Amino acid sequence: MRNRYYVVCLVAACFPALAQSKLEAGAGKADITPPVGTPLAGYGARAGGPSTGVRDPLEARALILAAGAEKLALVAVDHLGYDHAMVERVRDLSAEKASLPRERIWVMSSHTHAGGGAYLALFPELAGKFDPKIRAFYEERAAEAVVNAARAMRPARLAVGAGAVPGLSRFRSAWPPGGGPVDPEVGVLRVDDESGNPLAVLMNFAAHPTVLSARNFQFSADFPGYARRALERLLGGNVMALYANGAQGTISPRAFRGSDEWARAENVGVILAAEAFKIAHMIEPKDAVDLQVRCSPLTLKPQMPAGIPPGRTLGDTYLSEVCGFTLDRRFAFVTIPGELSSLLNAAVKERGRLLGYERTFLLGLTNDAVGYILSEDEYRHGTYESRISLFGPHFGSTITTEASLMLEKLRPPATRESAAGR
Repeated sequence: MRNRYYVVCLVAACFPALAQSKLEAGAGKADITPPVGTPLAGYGARAGGPSTGVRDPLEARALILAAGAEKLALVAVDHLGYDHAMVERVRDLSAEKASLPRERIWVMSSHTHAGGGAYLALFPELAGKFDPKIRAFYEERAAEAVVNAARAMRPARLAVGAGAVPGLSRFRSAWPPGGGPVDPEVGVLRVDDESGNPLAVLMNFAAHPTVLSARNFQFSADFPGYARRALERLLGGNVMALYANGAQGTISPRAFRGSDEWARAENVGVILAAEAFKIAHMIEPKDAVDLQVRCSPLTLKPQMPAGIPPGRTLGDTYLSEVCGFTLDRRFAFVTIPGELSSLLNAAVKERGRLLGYERTFLLGLTNDAVGYILSEDEYRHGTYESRISLFGPHFGSTITTEASLMLEKLRPPATRESAAGR
């Protein structure tokens, strides 16, 4: 029987031919909580009403990795979803100051439904009345987190591992009728300083941060915020925890214990943090790594679904991207520019396995938030998600193909050579 824990680490001796380089890393953050009175984003049932307070601060948390010629900034934001134009402005504001190539700054939205609104002109019913100053505020503060991380660069050590939290999430969509797959995997990227003190830990888990309902009008990071705080308490020191969502398009959290929404959000977060803590302690960081990074631009043709009000448009074409990075060509991370259905999640991860990766992790809502990314069947059966899927029935196959191509570009050299010989 396969063990439910998949624990792996970066061991230089396993891949002597790789161009491993000493690692440097830096972590930094900034507060992205807008003024009280700004609407929240995520639920149309709020009707764009004003926020009433701050339960816990919304943050941008940045982790920069540098090895050899490659540098990469991962910026986790407590937000429904930075669209691609917002990501591009974050890059404009931070790339030069942080000494980073623009395309190496990636913004990962948690998709909390208790985050700041007023930024989305296309769907004011989901985010409240549009305010360009608030939108600019989110961009500027995310850029500030990148610059803060760049100022904190130091020699570092790194490891990757994975475990699982079965039962903490559930399939929520109406298709297929009997339910769909749920991926309980928790991915962990641990970064230590050269003395072995935890510097940053990134958790990757797929679930909508919707423990807090439309009745809530206080800003909150939802369960990812509780998970971060719990993991930081467990690890101690000055460690910074980050949360990166996965293929959460059709996945909700299973908040099964607690007297109210806040207690249930904390329950989900603490369980997730406990698993991440366990994984972090079962892997051994090393100070050299082969870091490979790629990005591919996408030109998409919008196809607004029938339920979208007339006059709403993204134009004739929409620009986005799919990116990926690998660590020692063993562990692959591929970005998804929206909310991928769990039906498509397994296909991408299986492609990674066939290409020779030990583990493939999906970073959802990264560098864009284009809405739901569904299989053709899901789209055709008119699920709730299909009503906010903006690029037609074949969008899911387009994104999964691009993700597979990204894995192909980054795959281990030995696998590429053996494939060429067949």
